[in-house]
Amino acid sequence: MNRGWPTAHSTELDGWLVRRAAGVTLRANSVLPAGAPYDLGKALDYVETLYQAHGITPSFQISPAAQPTDLDARLAARGYVVKNPTSVQCAAVAEVLAALPSPTVEVNISPVADDAWMQFWWQNDGRGGSAEQAVARQILHRGAALYARIVVDGRIAAIGRLALVDDWSGLYCIAVDPAFRRQGLAQAVMHGLLQEATTRGIGQVFLSVLADNTAALALYARFGFSTVSRYHYRVKG
Repeated sequence: MNRGWPTAHSTELDGWLVRRAAGVTLRANSVLPAGAPYDLGKALDYVETLYQAHGITPSFQISPAAQPTDLDARLAARGYVVKNPTSVQCAAVAEVLAALPSPTVEVNISPVADDAWMQFWWQNDGRGGSAEQAVARQILHRGAALYARIVVDGRIAAIGRLALVDDWSGLYCIAVDPAFRRQGLAQAVMHGLLQEATTRGIGQVFLSVLADNTAALALYARFGFSTVSRYHYRVKG
């Protein structure tokens, strides 16, 4: 997932990956604690100083694999609060395609996100102005991906992104114009992206969904997704 949403800058710190992208998206501006630093106190001080120097709130992405194993408790004691508990779900691409209805509209697939795609995504799911949008574009284009769109009556009605990471793929940025919701367009976008993924020999797909989004969890379960891990962020209060 780190490779599916690659940050602009990252610093390796004794087992931690300290990610920075001008504050655009929490994943790209948080520490991925894959290993245990020799001196935890000094590592925490370094992260906080670095992030604050760049105007970023110090944050950590905490999963069952976070190191050291008591990092979550140590951050809580340091005043960090929990944000965005999230479920990580995976499925076989073939199983998802078998469960999804065949699209009744044309789904256009491209290897790049052009200005129209970016503008639609930012209007529906972006946070910030033109500067933040430029950083987000850099994040999207830093890794290999496929970009889907559905056009109705000359206007974009739905989009989606599928990150390509070796023999895995990751669903991101699925958005539907409010005027076209409840018409199955999100499912059509997923089908189009995953169908294209099969031509590239990709057999697995992952996604992340907020843990309290019961409707989305139920929907993804219908398509064969199951929760394989969880994470949350610890953000300095």
